[in-house]
Amino acid sequence: MKFRNLLLSFIAIYIISMMSNLYFNLKINTLSEELSSIKTELVELNIEKSNTHLMYIKSFSTSNMDLLSKSMNYTRLDIHNKNKDLVKPYKLEDYDKPIVVLGFGGR
Repeated sequence: MKFRNLLLSFIAIYIISMMSNLYFNLKINTLSEELSSIKTELVELNIEKSNTHLMYIKSFSTSNMDLLSKSMNYTRLDIHNKNKDLVKPYKLEDYDKPIVVLGFGGR
């Protein structure tokens, strides 16, 4: 009698483990399908982002701005402002000393 009960319990555990294995495999497959669809959507969105960035670069490039301005009959103005009284941005304290660059003083 005990052997029969032991055998039935082993069979029940075996069937329960098979059913749980099937259930978890089904859940893994559904999650895998959702993940693959998300990945394809991500690839499509990256392609769309690249295309819009490329269109932005083409639209706002300097050569395209020149073409747009020519098509709208704008003329480019020449700049003739010349400042002759500009001051050097940095003044040396001693003009007599040689300039030391990277620790080599020309010695």
